[in-house]
Amino acid sequence: MTLENIQLTDQQLHELYASHLVVTATDGKPAIAVTTEKAAVTGITGKNNKQFVWIVNEPQYPFLNDDDFQFLSEILTACRMNMNDIALVNYAHNKTSLHSLAATLQAKHVVISATDQDWLQQATESYSLQQEQDYQLFITEDLSVLRNDKVKKTKLWLALKQMLGL
Repeated sequence: MTLENIQLTDQQLHELYASHLVVTATDGKPAIAVTTEKAAVTGITGKNNKQFVWIVNEPQYPFLNDDDFQFLSEILTACRMNMNDIALVNYAHNKTSLHSLAATLQAKHVVISATDQDWLQQATESYSLQQEQDYQLFITEDLSVLRNDKVKKTKLWLALKQMLGL
C-alpha cells in the first residue's frame, strides 16, 4: 500500500477528526471548515468501554500518583481490563454528583476509592457491595491504603470478582 492509497476505518476517522468537520462544496465554491466545540470534561480519563467507573478523590494530582496508578493498573490486569475499559474520575477535579456521573457515563459498576467520603450525598457502607438503581457500587479507602493492607486488598478483590463475575 502506498501513501496515496491509505484507507482509514470509520473508528480511525472519528478519533482523528472528532472535533472538526469539513464541508466540501460541489458547486465550485470554496470549502467551509466547521469546528465543533466539545464540552470541557475535566477530571475524567479512560475510554469507559466496559462502563466501569472508578472514582478517586486526589486534589494534589490530576488523577493518581505513580504508585497508586501502578496499583490500579495491576488490579485492572487481574480483572482482565485496562484503562480503555474504565473511566477514572478524580472527584477533586470533577464535582459532579455520584448519580449524575453514573448516569452520564452509563455506569454498570462504580468503585469509589476515597478516604474522605464526606462529599458523597448518601449513606454508604465501606467494603460492602451495594446495588444502586442502575449500577453496582463498592466503596473503599484510598488506593494508597489498599496497596499496603492485605485484608482490605482482599476485600476489594472479592467485591470485584462478584461485580464482574470473575
